Amino acid sequence: MELSRRKVPLYGQAKVFALLEGLDAMPGDVEVFIVLEGSTLLHFIKALSDVMLCFIVPGHNLAEVVSVQAYLCSETTPLTCLGGATLEYVQDDAQDLAEHLVTHGHRLSSMDHKELSSVFRLGQRGCRWAMDQLVALAMANLDIPQSWNVLGSPSGEVYRPRESPLHLAVRWGLVRLAEFLLCQPGGLMAVLLPNEDGVTPLQLAQLAGNAELQDLLENPPNPLSTPPAGLSQVWAGPGRLLRFCHDTGNLSLTVRQNGRGNPRRELLADILLLRERFRDDRFLKEIRGLRRMSQGTVLEKEESVVNPAENGMCPYVSEDISASAGNDCEEPLMFCLNGEDDERSPSQSDSEGQTRHKC
Repeated sequence: MELSRRKVPLYGQAKVFALLEGLDAMPGDVEVFIVLEGSTLLHFIKALSDVMLCFIVPGHNLAEVVSVQAYLCSETTPLTCLGGATLEYVQDDAQDLAEHLVTHGHRLSSMDHKELSSVFRLGQRGCRWAMDQLVALAMANLDIPQSWNVLGSPSGEVYRPRESPLHLAVRWGLVRLAEFLLCQPGGLMAVLLPNEDGVTPLQLAQLAGNAELQDLLENPPNPLSTPPAGLSQVWAGPGRLLRFCHDTGNLSLTVRQNGRGNPRRELLADILLLRERFRDDRFLKEIRGLRRMSQGTVLEKEESVVNPAENGMCPYVSEDISASAGNDCEEPLMFCLNGEDDERSPSQSDSEGQTRHKC
């Protein structure tokens, strides 16, 4: 199997074309599934036809080389491997900037945006638009510390004026990044809190005349029902997570490695699980419906954050989807697929905030 690229960003969502010999001779009822195998995670993706066979890689948890296997799946024939290759998950500028915002978010200054803008070429309009999409994806894929918040203040500390990541997103005009930050702990409060110069993110948007950002800050999304960076996810069993990208319509399944080498019957079971979800119209309709819908006032949204039980939903996962996937919202937004996470109670997971959904 030959692939159109050898490297993909760590946060994924990159299209890869694949050339497979003998694919034209296959029956019409046959489907091709791609399996990416890393050191700790497996990713299952349904291949699509776009001039030639292609697939969209999901985000991964480590910068490493992963194996790529293509499997033939049909109702009448056994699971058949069509070929293999490798892909390397790598760091890029968007990943570096996302990590910088998390690592240095508590000690930013109003002058940092100029230096960072130069380093990451955010002064160029074309680069800025592309970076907006990618940094939001990279932050959504990060394993952000539980104590992190947009305000840059440890829990319980009295807030003092400082430049926040939301200030930087507004200065750069990065709408997608700003939306992501608004949905993180402290995001709604950060809208009206000043930096050391006494300027709030909302005032920066007004001064810049950026109507889109101004509208976003005045009518922020509901953190409980807004997919981070356009990514929704649903638990489908122990160590199995279905992820849906609203921008591309791509649905993938991520599975924690079990250390037993994943025998063929387990691969088949996971492929069939993903195929079943693709054929479930109700599931697809509801997961597509998780995209942000502006409703209610900021006050109503803040009240819903305080008491999520009142609206009967888990973050990014509707009740119907949760039930159809065989879970009870036991670990909302958790994407640390390791042994410890499976032992956690629902109350413990709920108390740890909205950002623990990474690899």
